[in-house]
Amino acid sequence: MFMASGIALCLSAAQAQDFKQKGGDNNLQLLFAPFGSNPISLNEGITYRRFLKDGSMAVRLSLSVSSSKETDVLQQSDDTLSFPTSVFYNGPFPGGANFDLITGMNPETNLVTKESGFSIRPGFEKHLAGTERLSPYFGAEIVFSSSKTKISRDTIVVSDFTATVTDTLSDDVTISAPWKTQSLGTTYGSKTFGVNLIAGMDYYFTKNLSLGAEFGFGFYSTKYTDYDSDYLKVTDTAPVVGPDPNGVSSATVTHSTTVESNPSLKRGKDSGFGPVVTARIKLGWLF
Repeated sequence: MFMASGIALCLSAAQAQDFKQKGGDNNLQLLFAPFGSNPISLNEGITYRRFLKDGSMAVRLSLSVSSSKETDVLQQSDDTLSFPTSVFYNGPFPGGANFDLITGMNPETNLVTKESGFSIRPGFEKHLAGTERLSPYFGAEIVFSSSKTKISRDTIVVSDFTATVTDTLSDDVTISAPWKTQSLGTTYGSKTFGVNLIAGMDYYFTKNLSLGAEFGFGFYSTKYTDYDSDYLKVTDTAPVVGPDPNGVSSATVTHSTTVESNPSLKRGKDSGFGPVVTARIKLGWLF
């Protein structure tokens, strides 16, 4: 066994460069989950490495970009149980005409959630001798990451309208003011800075192709960005003009709904340190 091991080590030393990296080589790595629903995941990030000297040193840059959008229907457009087909609006003159607003069927309302994020992690690696196909290493990286979430929720309101009436008019005025949706948004996110000490290994199962894993220990500090939200501002005006030479006063009634922003709410921050583990296998291509 000892003799066979010695012969194997000698052969490995003689052929070490047949499979493993050399100085000047480039390497791309991505995460690979062979038993997952998404075996190759670009959202988890991709790593570029440039090997220096004789292949024992490498500089690296890991980049991850993600984006998602989810839409949930809160209420169908044909659901007329929650909102009537017409509403009543008081007139500006006591005992005078009022307004009947013909609103019709309510529209569809949705809840939309958008999430996005990115991280960038520059670092370096020191590779050890290993074996013919195995290249263990250790190193460090700096982490910069950011995330943002925006939630938009539709609410149903009466559309804007304008109408003019007189104090002599007693019959109700009918106005077309169909229901419309206004979207109220809520936005928040985070920014993170960290430093990781890492160790890992690459196994070249064939020339220029490798599988690997990585783990380490790191520190992070996260600042949560302000919490911004919207609200509806309803404005009703009925300025009265007159009376005219005939003693008749008139009023122009306006109704509008706008989206305004609440004052931003401050959010906190946190920090910590602990193990850093890449839970999936890294698939690497050497070129």
